[in-house]
Amino acid sequence: MKSSYACQTFLELVNIDCVSKEEEAVSKVIQQKLTELGISFQEDKAGKSIGGNAGNLYVYLPGTLPGSVFFSAHMDRVIGGKGIRPHVEQDRITSSGDTILAADDLSGVAGVLDGLRRIRESDLPHKGVEVLFTVAEEIGLLGSKHFDYSRIRSKEGYLFDGDGRLGTIVKSAPSQAVLEIEVFGKAAHAGCEPEKGINAIIGLSRILASIRDGRLDTESTANFSYIQGGKSSTNIVCDYAYCKGETRSKHHENMLDYIAYFHRHAKEAVGDLNVVVNTKDTLVCEAFDFDRDTAVVKNAIRVCGDMGIPCEVVDSGGCMDANIFNVHGMETVGMGTGMEEVHTFSEYQWLEDLHRIGEMIERITR
Repeated sequence: MKSSYACQTFLELVNIDCVSKEEEAVSKVIQQKLTELGISFQEDKAGKSIGGNAGNLYVYLPGTLPGSVFFSAHMDRVIGGKGIRPHVEQDRITSSGDTILAADDLSGVAGVLDGLRRIRESDLPHKGVEVLFTVAEEIGLLGSKHFDYSRIRSKEGYLFDGDGRLGTIVKSAPSQAVLEIEVFGKAAHAGCEPEKGINAIIGLSRILASIRDGRLDTESTANFSYIQGGKSSTNIVCDYAYCKGETRSKHHENMLDYIAYFHRHAKEAVGDLNVVVNTKDTLVCEAFDFDRDTAVVKNAIRVCGDMGIPCEVVDSGGCMDANIFNVHGMETVGMGTGMEEVHTFSEYQWLEDLHRIGEMIERITR
């Protein structure tokens, strides 16, 4: 399959070293592409707010039809995305196998830029177009959380940041919260007077050994994956232990119920060990869930039909910028871009899908 604007843009972007909060070089290329298309843009101060080197990029392209529509993709990638050497094969793009590909979400970025190019170069009527290229999505949706939504006109949005083939429509994503536990014990000499010590690791172990985690119900999960504490010397009773985890649920109230249980259980599980337990929860995002007959879902299905591509409406187990957009009044669904096995060294991007994202965006604006 011959190269395209979207493919060339994608290859240019993935060759730039980048991680969350270090999107400046990627942002500069996007700004250059927008300038070449004669499209104005604004960079906000989100980067400064989160300790990064680039802000979100906002684009508004006036239309000739009533109303406006919103598109988005994120500029950052997960760790493992430096030194990428993309390989273009017959039907897909892969990395060299020792890095990720960063199709999540540079396929979305390249596709949205191609959509803007097609709209700009076409004489066909279209709605107003708003685009937001966000930063720091992979580390807690930080860019989208720090955008000023008072400037947004659209009530209908499409986030091109879904894995799976083009035609995949993500109609729901869960609420998520980060959970933290601190256990404070008492240090003592482990050989001479261990009786005077209180081992914080024992306290944390009691909490984790008895807490409900994993699959909580059909739509809720919890996972505790990071533990820190202890002493490098074995002759000191450990006086501090820390654990970090998360919980998610398709239903926000179910997640809140688990958080309340988490705080209560952590205090009760240590029994009479006489440790001090501090717990903390931090909301990452709130769930959204659309019916198939919601206007934005129906419109996405219609466009897939017009393009002659298979359509699949799915639920996501992961959070995305759409969670934030929906809280701010834009009915936004996630859209598959043709990226597969994301966040792994086996990640790849379907070429056909990359070529057609721009076409889908152009059709949506009509």
